[in-house]
Amino acid sequence: MKADVLVVDDERINLKLIEGILKNQNLNLVLASDGREALQAIDRHDFAVALLDIMMPDMDGFELAEKLRDDERSRTMPIIFITAISKEQRHVFRGYELGAVDYLFKPVEPEILRSKVTVFADLHRNKRTLEKTTRRLEAVVGELEASRRALEKSEQRYRMVADYNYDWESWISPDGSFTYVSPSCERISGYTPSRFLDDPEFLGRIIHHDDLSAWQNFMFASSTDDSGLTFRIYHNDARVRWISMVKHAISSDEGKDLGIRMSMRDITSRKRMEEQLKHSQLHDPLTGLPNRGLFLDRVERAIDHSGKNGNYFTVLFINIDRFQVINDHYGHTTGDKVLVRIATLLAQVVRTGDTLARFGGDEFVILMEDLPRKADVRDAVRAVQAAFEEPLELEGSRFAISASMGFQITRNSEVDKADLVHNAQLAMYKAKSAGKNRSREYSPRMREGIVNILAVENDLKRALSAGEFEPFFQPLVNLADGTLYGFEALARWRHPERGLVGPGEFIPVAEETGLIVPLGVQVLHDACASFRQWRERYAGAESLTLAVNISAKQFGEPSLVHDVRRILEETTLPSHRLKLEITETVVMLDAMKSTGRLNGLKALGIMLAIDDFGTGYSSMSYLQKFPVDQLKIDLSFVRHMEKAPENIEIIRAMVNMAHSLRLQVVAEGIETERQRDLLYSLQCDYGQGYLYSKPVPADQAEDMVQKYMNS
Repeated sequence: MKADVLVVDDERINLKLIEGILKNQNLNLVLASDGREALQAIDRHDFAVALLDIMMPDMDGFELAEKLRDDERSRTMPIIFITAISKEQRHVFRGYELGAVDYLFKPVEPEILRSKVTVFADLHRNKRTLEKTTRRLEAVVGELEASRRALEKSEQRYRMVADYNYDWESWISPDGSFTYVSPSCERISGYTPSRFLDDPEFLGRIIHHDDLSAWQNFMFASSTDDSGLTFRIYHNDARVRWISMVKHAISSDEGKDLGIRMSMRDITSRKRMEEQLKHSQLHDPLTGLPNRGLFLDRVERAIDHSGKNGNYFTVLFINIDRFQVINDHYGHTTGDKVLVRIATLLAQVVRTGDTLARFGGDEFVILMEDLPRKADVRDAVRAVQAAFEEPLELEGSRFAISASMGFQITRNSEVDKADLVHNAQLAMYKAKSAGKNRSREYSPRMREGIVNILAVENDLKRALSAGEFEPFFQPLVNLADGTLYGFEALARWRHPERGLVGPGEFIPVAEETGLIVPLGVQVLHDACASFRQWRERYAGAESLTLAVNISAKQFGEPSLVHDVRRILEETTLPSHRLKLEITETVVMLDAMKSTGRLNGLKALGIMLAIDDFGTGYSSMSYLQKFPVDQLKIDLSFVRHMEKAPENIEIIRAMVNMAHSLRLQVVAEGIETERQRDLLYSLQCDYGQGYLYSKPVPADQAEDMVQKYMNS
């Protein structure tokens, strides 16, 4: 006999998804798109369970639950909320107050949904069978009243614990003993239910000692505390498991205290992945060393520490000599392996307590602390330099590696961390210009002869007036079918004397002088104008999307929203075809202020993307607040995903997190078909990189559009 199941959701795709999950389960699914249809269905069906969405127009899930509870026909029908709203306890326990038996959060795990619905369907069938038997026995033995009480008791018990088969469900009576422990406790803790039923104190003994006090306060300090708790337990195999628990005080229909219901879930895998993500944000994916952000944090801490103890500290900046020759001759794969070996070599000579980091490319930095004398610093630098005396052996080849180094010794608590690193870098350049394979200590005289930034600034101003900057376009591709999704516009300088100038030469100066703001506005305007022309010339180009980067200084400009609105009006480019990309680090500098600026841009109707995702400090809680449409995975994760399997898991976690927030995912830096296939298997939505095309001028990009539209 098929059991009737009521499914209510205002999104048709969600109804279809649940219908697919519950297919072939001997169920009759009755689908309703709103509360009115659901209430009408009560007249025609005897439902075993109701699956309700919460956020629905006209009548939300909570209001519908109240109406179902007010109707005699559906008063005892179990209700499971399936929702994507906040997991805060005030939401969760509002549903429990309305008589819900469970909460499932989108995206729903199919196994969990099937198991819970099947349990209630079986119980419903058993209930109806029991009722039929009761009516038959009524005429024979006259035990109607006894059967009714047995049925009521059965209904009350299954509503409390019938969903035990995945989460660890427990019912603690007012005297502290366990009334019920679900079989899932053995899967989560390694112990059978009888251990907890026979010994009520056993649960407290397997809780991690650092979390026991918090757990005791959570459980017993306040009878009205319905908040959630995350804690650790020791599994029977002696391993630590992370547990997420919610509790709910329960009472009988007459108001009698029946104790506490606990629902516990094993979140060990999620915790492990969170730690991996946190580590990846602060460490270089190739070498595993601290990255630039973590290193600068350590330098700031060292400055403060030196001001208290008076000892010297130094930043040693290391650049590998002629490393480009290795990349050119042996390839980047071998070059990466050499960098890993160098990182290992340096780690062996760095003192305990000092910090070794990879600053980028072929550059490493070492922070040396707590040195009583300047001579101690110089001895430590010589020890690092001596580490390069022996050639490196790698896969049958010998590499004679040398390094140029620069350092500054200080115990000035007022020094700026960025200046300290820059001074060490400047000393390294002096060592390199003096013949490489040597070290130099920084002195103020080294700043003499530095390239005059004012001259470069004047050249940039002239180039802006002369219109020498132009957008180059790199295609964005749909990874599912290889179709053209759009282009990213990138600034290039067509110098009248030097020819095409790469961004690495002028963007840093433009950022430092503030000229990046008018330059960015000009490139955005020209890119939008080119895109509008392609839309007019080629049928089908209307679906393409234009992505443009916004620099840190642009994002901080009060006129940004006005400038974007003006450019859209002047170029007549539809706003929903424009996507602005802001790096994760810039957005997180001031999350509250960034939220307001992003909302202002979003009000124009454009799309927003977080660029270089995975390199900053953002969290899911902030991503939920930002009005963004896409996440763009930093190319460092893509570049090393074939050689570092942990990067694949990190990307998988990023994609899953983005999709759970209904965000699309773009991967940049795709250079091989293997990378493309891996990203597609991880359900990444879009990609770009040299596998498809390098950034090209507008005319070549237009040829791509024409070719795509004619294909």
